[in-house]
Amino acid sequence: MANIRLNILPISETSFSFKVYRKLKHENDLKEENTFQYQLPNGAQIDDRSQYLVSFDPKEGFVEFSASSYYAIGLTKRYLLKQLFDKLIQIGCSLPFEIKKHFSEKQVEFTVHEYQQGRQLVSLSPYYLEEQKRFGFIIDFRFSKNKDVPFNKDVQILSLSLDKQGRSNKNYYSDKFRLINNFLDKIYNGIQVIGAEEKSEIHIERELIETSVFLLNKKEYIFSNKNTANSQFQGIRNYGPLHKIDKEILFAFIFDDRFKSFANELYLSLTGKANPGTFPGLEQMFGIKISTNNVKQVKISGYSKEDLLNIVDTVNALQKANQDKKVIGIYIEDSEIDVEDKEASEHYYFLKYNFIKNNLALQVVNYRKLGTKNSLKWATSNVALAMFAKMGGIPWVVKPSNNNCLILGVGSSHKFDEDTGTISKYFAYTVCLDSSGLYKTLEVLADETTESHYLEKLKINLIKILSDGRMGSYKTCVLHLPFKIKQSEIKAISEAIKQINDIDFVAIKVNLDNKYFGYSFHNTLVPYESSFVKLSKNEYLVWFEGLLYGKEIVDKRLANPVHIEFLNIGNQRIFDERKYLQDVLNLSGANWRGFNAKSIPISIYYSQIIARYTEAFEKIDGYEENSISNDKPWFL
Repeated sequence: MANIRLNILPISETSFSFKVYRKLKHENDLKEENTFQYQLPNGAQIDDRSQYLVSFDPKEGFVEFSASSYYAIGLTKRYLLKQLFDKLIQIGCSLPFEIKKHFSEKQVEFTVHEYQQGRQLVSLSPYYLEEQKRFGFIIDFRFSKNKDVPFNKDVQILSLSLDKQGRSNKNYYSDKFRLINNFLDKIYNGIQVIGAEEKSEIHIERELIETSVFLLNKKEYIFSNKNTANSQFQGIRNYGPLHKIDKEILFAFIFDDRFKSFANELYLSLTGKANPGTFPGLEQMFGIKISTNNVKQVKISGYSKEDLLNIVDTVNALQKANQDKKVIGIYIEDSEIDVEDKEASEHYYFLKYNFIKNNLALQVVNYRKLGTKNSLKWATSNVALAMFAKMGGIPWVVKPSNNNCLILGVGSSHKFDEDTGTISKYFAYTVCLDSSGLYKTLEVLADETTESHYLEKLKINLIKILSDGRMGSYKTCVLHLPFKIKQSEIKAISEAIKQINDIDFVAIKVNLDNKYFGYSFHNTLVPYESSFVKLSKNEYLVWFEGLLYGKEIVDKRLANPVHIEFLNIGNQRIFDERKYLQDVLNLSGANWRGFNAKSIPISIYYSQIIARYTEAFEKIDGYEENSISNDKPWFL
């Protein structure tokens, strides 16, 4: 299989040395400006090391030292960044540039185009590719939106997520590749050679580094009677859902009079009469009967809290009067959607929270989004799928790589005090799944106002969940942790895991928003779906979306690759990383939010959604965190 080109400009020299100044670090030494701390060899024996204060410039009490590039990877990366920055100043780079800190690392950021909406930026950051034992510079593109500019179509076009016509940018990979190459055409000759002096010159190569690529298996979905398929929609259509709902459904359509016509269109679409070609109907797809006999209207008379609570009471009374049936509310609202990450209004979140408190299912349908021509036609199947899962149905699961494996997606949603800039509330939860993608429950792990109490409660409740009899059949537990989780939280989780003796643990950090990218040698430049490359002994880059064999065309913007890191905390035995990578990939197909929904593992994606919900719920008077714990996926 052809290699993948990573977004790394490699350095030609596989090993090099450079001059620094150092002195032994003593306990009472104060940190000085432009001085760093690294473990370095004391003499010829590489393993005989001590902690040193290090400077690139002469300092009193510091001794000149020749550092090999492999003595301290972090120090070498600092040196490379300094040499690049010095060279840019020396040549008088034609593009505006500055050193910026991105998370914990620094990079040189160039402004390649400036617009009213913001700036298109290309960055160069020093990097060590452990798998090839080579240094280089990661080269990446991003768009920085001006603070006073709303998130709109123009911003998405300049970010390359939409094309110039405002459609999903199917040329995302080639556009990004072209923009980066245009940047290199302008500055490469000036930065080709860096280094403090002639005998220590370092050569940056012009072509991106190539690396071997491997393939995981395609996602396989399981439906009724253990039938399998590679398509969620066709699998449901041909075989039916894995588990149907065992009760009759009552549909409570919640809307005000101005949406009466749209509510009728939605009803006809759910029955399959409006657009049978795209959605044949709830009964044919999910075995749910829908007719005028089991549809009720709940009128909205106003949007005050009292009005909305009356709606909750009306639907709750409907459920109590029909205990042999399941009631679901379908709330039609008109909410601004041209805003980043905003999916619904405050009215919806208020209704949603109070429906959850009363163990009632609620589906929002946004008129502004689905009331336009053909929008409802293509969206009805996704609305129906989410409704089916919220009512307790199981549409499908994925064929797992690891059996008897519990997966905990741990998320957090901390509340910041805007006046002080400090965290005023610490909140963590876990989405419990198994490796087939079957949703188990959502549990609150901690809800505290101080970090120490929060970390202690995090440990206690994680141990409690893992010791629960319901989890007794699992031989392995895999923790899926988001990139933004703090080191103190990881340490608390690690300490909790060590107290559980009869289960093996694997901890994986999943970073969706990362600095890595890659290009295939296909004319689209897009790697195949399920491709992965190894970055280091415990780091991988996986393409959850990409080309399909036999269908090498791109018809939408495909997502960036996902960075996966094995943290190896806990007491697991030697394990096959590939099997765990496969399960992370599989979970991207277990998303019941829609057919072909976002290709992100649900252990992480559901946590993102829950974080947005809890942030909105926090603003509701009387909000109780534990009320969101539920064995139904209310957040779909």
